[in-house]
Amino acid sequence: MIFAEYENGGRALYVDFAEAVAAILQAAVAEHDDLRLQNIQHRAKSVASLRSKLAKAAATADAAIGDIAKDVSGCRLIFYTNGDVSRFGQSRILRENFTVDYERSKIHYPDSKEGGAEFFISENWVVTHSDARCALPEYRRFAGLRCEIQVQTILDHAWAEMAHDTIYKPMTDVGFGGAKVEAMRKRLRKVMQEFLQPAGYAFDKIAGDYALLRDGKAIFDADALGAIRACTDRNCLDDTVEKFSNYVLPNYDDYIAAAPEIIVTLSDAVIRSPAMPDVPNIAFHREYPGVKSDAVITKISRILESGYLLYACPERMFDALVKMRQAMSSEDERKPIDDLTRRFAQHDCRAWKQGGPGLQRLLVDRIADLDDAAFVAATPTVTIILREALSSTVTGTSWQAESMTLHTRSVAVTESLKAVRRDALQQLERLHGLLGEGRESRDVRYAMLAAGNTPNHAGYTDSLGEVIMDDLARVVGFFTSILPDLGLEAKRRVEVDLHHRYYSYNALPPAMADNPVLTAAQHRLLDAIAACRAVLDGDADLDRYRALVGHDSVMPIMWANPGFDYQAAAKERSAKIDALVASVGAETADAWLGRLERFVETHSDDMATFLGLQEFIKKLAAAQPEILLAWLPRLSDRLADWLPGMLHGLSDAGHSNVVLPLIEAWVEEDRHLSSIAWYLQFAEAFRFDLLATITVKAIAAEDDQVLHNATIAAARQSANHPDGLFDHIFLPAAQSLSSRRLFGWAGGLFNWNQLGLLKGLSAQQVVPLLKLLVELPRLGTNGEALLAVVAREHVQAVIDLIGERFVRERDSDDFQYEDLPYGLHYLREPLASAPAEIVAAARRWFDADPSLAQFRGGRLIAELFPNLEHPLYPLLYSQIEDNREGIEFVLSVLRAFKGEQFLHPLLRAIVGRLPADDGLLHIVDIVIDSSGVLTGEYGSVEAQEARKALVAEWATDENEAVRAFAARFIKSADNQLAMERRRADRSVALRKIAFEE
Repeated sequence: MIFAEYENGGRALYVDFAEAVAAILQAAVAEHDDLRLQNIQHRAKSVASLRSKLAKAAATADAAIGDIAKDVSGCRLIFYTNGDVSRFGQSRILRENFTVDYERSKIHYPDSKEGGAEFFISENWVVTHSDARCALPEYRRFAGLRCEIQVQTILDHAWAEMAHDTIYKPMTDVGFGGAKVEAMRKRLRKVMQEFLQPAGYAFDKIAGDYALLRDGKAIFDADALGAIRACTDRNCLDDTVEKFSNYVLPNYDDYIAAAPEIIVTLSDAVIRSPAMPDVPNIAFHREYPGVKSDAVITKISRILESGYLLYACPERMFDALVKMRQAMSSEDERKPIDDLTRRFAQHDCRAWKQGGPGLQRLLVDRIADLDDAAFVAATPTVTIILREALSSTVTGTSWQAESMTLHTRSVAVTESLKAVRRDALQQLERLHGLLGEGRESRDVRYAMLAAGNTPNHAGYTDSLGEVIMDDLARVVGFFTSILPDLGLEAKRRVEVDLHHRYYSYNALPPAMADNPVLTAAQHRLLDAIAACRAVLDGDADLDRYRALVGHDSVMPIMWANPGFDYQAAAKERSAKIDALVASVGAETADAWLGRLERFVETHSDDMATFLGLQEFIKKLAAAQPEILLAWLPRLSDRLADWLPGMLHGLSDAGHSNVVLPLIEAWVEEDRHLSSIAWYLQFAEAFRFDLLATITVKAIAAEDDQVLHNATIAAARQSANHPDGLFDHIFLPAAQSLSSRRLFGWAGGLFNWNQLGLLKGLSAQQVVPLLKLLVELPRLGTNGEALLAVVAREHVQAVIDLIGERFVRERDSDDFQYEDLPYGLHYLREPLASAPAEIVAAARRWFDADPSLAQFRGGRLIAELFPNLEHPLYPLLYSQIEDNREGIEFVLSVLRAFKGEQFLHPLLRAIVGRLPADDGLLHIVDIVIDSSGVLTGEYGSVEAQEARKALVAEWATDENEAVRAFAARFIKSADNQLAMERRRADRSVALRKIAFEE
């Protein structure tokens, strides 16, 4: 339609069109309860207004008015709040009912807070009726017509109406009114910045709070706590608890009165959750694991830790913590409860402001009232609580809209505090007396030592220093009294802890050394330590034990020089071991064997614990091999774990002629096979036949520990004995282990590159090895290191393996399966040396399954060539030149990157080869819009500005398609920037309101 037709009756069609659009919007909005529409307006542009607009655009008389003016028909949706506008955008109403012309749409929002910024705020969407709607008779006449839909809040609308009548269409006489117009412009900006925008955010917060309150009231009225009690599976429980936390708990008028029932209900949910059935979640036609018990327990623990409940009813919270902890059976379930207990019992700044150590007083008294049986049953919980009562640090956290502050200070010394600490120690002493020797009693002793800890990152008074030293002296005195009843390892640990405290207190800081009260307390403490040391030093068995067991055992020189001179201590320890070896003779051999059997009862996952024992065995083998030989047939299963060291010691001492017959006999008798396999990995007189026999026996018996040691022995001996180890020992053992889903053989070594086992393998040997690795759930660092060795000689085979792992991950129901490590280290070099093979493989994987190509071949390429280094760029460019499928493949690769600048030459080349309406251009948008980690509320704004600047450089490209794409992208980026600024401003403002800033 041209202007003449519009002027002569054509405007009526646009009036009807605007009315039809408004009617559709009115009906669509009415279907959404969360959209509160204040008003909807519609109009067709007046003839005079359209004439003026066409004149400004210098349009010709025969120009189509819809191509010049996008708002010939207009519709305005006026909502109450920014939240309504945001929800309208998320509702898909526009996209479901119209065809949106994104290139002509415009988002208006100020690009800065400066005085000259444009403060008109509106989302202006240009739409046409969809083809489906235009096929209907009542809409057919509107085909091709455009309508501009403005979406605003009522406050933005009020500002826009005022601005429209004042500064948007001011009197334009030259030399008249200009200063007045500028003054009005400034006042309008001020009104928006200082009044309307803040009011809009305030309305937004009120509306949001009301919505939460309304939803919470519905849940509350439906018996929120009863709903939690009624849950029979963890998925339901997790969802119900989440809703209660978000919608109900913050809205109790008197949450302190409600706290007892809430705590009981939530703690009961924790207790019930481990026994609840695992119910999978169904999404996208697949089953996903349901919520696990530890996740539910963690969530409920965080709710109980909230400011609403933590101190609302301390007695009920204490009881709940004890019961929850007693009901848990796994460490993952216990940890969140222990963390909650620790947080509950801490000296908290807010609690101290109200009543000093009042909470600690209540808890210690509560513990003291427990009978012995209940006390012992609650050991883990009460140990944590009593340890926190002995802390000298008060902590807390305060939040502001833009920051979090951690507060730390020392406790204030009062008679009440001294009494709490004294009574806490008394209860720990009582508990220790009720417990037998074991892990829990060690935890109790560790808790008692907290009495000697000074405040964390905080200065403290002399009076607090005196209290700490006196309480620690009491603890040391208690340790002295119980030493006769402790085992060797417990005594050793007491000595280590004692030395740590001696190191801290043997010399006071200069500022304290002049205070006679403090020096007197120090002397009392040092005297207590000396008395405890005297008891320890009088234990001859401990003297031997500390030399042979424990990497941190205290040597006498460490008391004379408490500065931790580890080299001097190691020399002293070695000299002590020499003396112990010299004390072993024919008459003491049996006693020593029994002694070692007792010593190795100490269990530790750290083999450094027994470095002294290993040194003792090696030296004994050299000095008195006949004694060690006499012991060998009599070893217990536990002491037999040290058989490799004994055999090495004897071999090094020249007794291989005796050792080998013993080993042969043990292998024949199926004895000590695991230890022998471990010994053979380092044996200079290596016996292939023995290791092969052990492997055959272990495969038949499915003895996983022996097989694991056999694989390690084969790998370590491969440098000196390469023949047959891979085919006859390592591979069969690995296949047997893998058949039972045991893959420790792939990660049992950290230096695959230094071993010869996997070097020089034929293609036929590599195939079965890599077949095993397809099933390995996670390659990890060691599995990757193994593959890297193979890849140096069989790179294509390893690339094919990666492809198989991609398929395995796609088709697997094992959600823990990981096709490749998140970041490659060892594989990067060998794979990056084959760029052509990598690109060819990635293309094959893409052709077979393009759906997730960016996370497979694309991710691999991005890992290996993070900057598209040469020669990767020409390889990808050749794919672009190949065909459209090649362009799709390259885009899948580029999507694995983060929109970096070095991608743009390839993206330009792609854009230059695609027609303007090609759907792949949308993928180009996605690649450009990709970004890494964004920080801060305005992180996305900053990232979009950077992307816009990069694409702006395309505007001078010689290819017209590239220039057109750049123009479209920049316009879209402007709209996106406006929306992101609006979102960020709103988020910041609402947070400040929430924190009353």
